[in-house]
Amino acid sequence: MARNGHLPILIRGAAATVAVGVVAGVTAVLAPAASATVTSIGIAPSVTLGAHRYGTTCTYDVSVTVDDNTKRVYFFEEGQGPSGFADAMPVDGVAKTAWTPSKPGITYIYAVQPDAWPETRQVVDVGTGIDLGSACVAL
Repeated sequence: MARNGHLPILIRGAAATVAVGVVAGVTAVLAPAASATVTSIGIAPSVTLGAHRYGTTCTYDVSVTVDDNTKRVYFFEEGQGPSGFADAMPVDGVAKTAWTPSKPGITYIYAVQPDAWPETRQVVDVGTGIDLGSACVAL
């Protein structure tokens, strides 16, 4: 019987292929599911007069679009932490809430769903507000 000198190389190659397949399969099984993501955030325009776009005593509508309707959206200002100022369940890919700025200055509004990274943020320039009912004066 003739000896095939390439047989050990073929066996090692086949073993390596099987090992790579097993590792890929285990990785796919153990990989985390895709996380929920807030894809955009917007603050509805309102009538605001003065030097700033938003005022501390005035209320604005915040809405975000998401790619997962099954997880709540948490809204917070910079420095508030994850408890934030509101949370809402999305409906048809949109979550909405009302926001009254907590302090004057340039800050961010964040929106995030659990297990998502990164959170989405929107820069806001807040002045000291005087709510006139149908308009806001932001000094």
